[in-house]
Amino acid sequence: MFFNELKKHILSRKLFPAYLVTGEDAFLVSNALRLFRTLAQPMPDFNLGEITSPESVRSIVEACESLPLGADYRVVIVSQCKLDLSALGSYLDNPCPTTVLVFAAEKPESGLNKILSKLTIVDCSKLDKRTVLGWIAAKCKECGTSVTESAAQLLIEYCGGDMSRISAELEKLCAYRADGMIAEADVTDLISPTLDYKIFALGEAVASRQPQKAAIVLKNLLDGGVSPVSLLGLLYAHFRRLLYVSITPPYDRMASDLGVKEFAVKKATEQARRFTPVKLKKICDELQTSDFDVKSGRITDRGALELIVLRALAI
Repeated sequence: MFFNELKKHILSRKLFPAYLVTGEDAFLVSNALRLFRTLAQPMPDFNLGEITSPESVRSIVEACESLPLGADYRVVIVSQCKLDLSALGSYLDNPCPTTVLVFAAEKPESGLNKILSKLTIVDCSKLDKRTVLGWIAAKCKECGTSVTESAAQLLIEYCGGDMSRISAELEKLCAYRADGMIAEADVTDLISPTLDYKIFALGEAVASRQPQKAAIVLKNLLDGGVSPVSLLGLLYAHFRRLLYVSITPPYDRMASDLGVKEFAVKKATEQARRFTPVKLKKICDELQTSDFDVKSGRITDRGALELIVLRALAI
């Protein structure tokens, strides 16, 4: 099940014996575990067991076999588990009916894979933009303020789709615009965009052939303390990713194979449509040449960076 289905599932009280909360969004993982902890109320001291880096499978089983006190369920949350959990299979075949066992892991370890078929997966991957927009609007309403859709979209982009940061920055915006309307200008003035967003913005300027905008973004990147050599590497990684997604049919493990988050693949796919594969290949080749020229002393790093942006605009 997806994270946004979990609250309704828990309220239904039609629970499964064991779950795996997994996904790249730490905010969603944290909130999923918080929802499971509510089952231990009103006496969490007796009904909630949290085990970090368990030493043995037996310690997990013993925690699960304890009965709840003053509640319908006992909740056992296990994190950072490196054990071979094959032996847990016998417990899961005949689990304690009043215990909810929850594993938390960004990615299932090899030990968890051995019992994966016996676990109910709670998918905490990044939410789609429409769901996040609805969440932002609801949070603003709780704070007695409101937000324009363009401002909410810009907040998502600035934060790279990361719910932890979106939540923190939204609190700041709501405090700033108490009883008012959060506009796009407020996001621009108060929120610092991620480095990935700035690189993406530079790619957009190149795609739309806007040299003035590209110059402004490049200046902001350099003023932000990122070295020209680092920027050359980041730009090469960015355009190489665009080239890859433009010539590769989508598949489930693409983000993992590229070593990035799902949100980054989604944004790369959107931007790659602004280029042809031939143009992306030429830009990647130019970036490789620039890197060689800098390392061989033929040109300064800043000069190479400015030149590659101009060449990319001209391709």
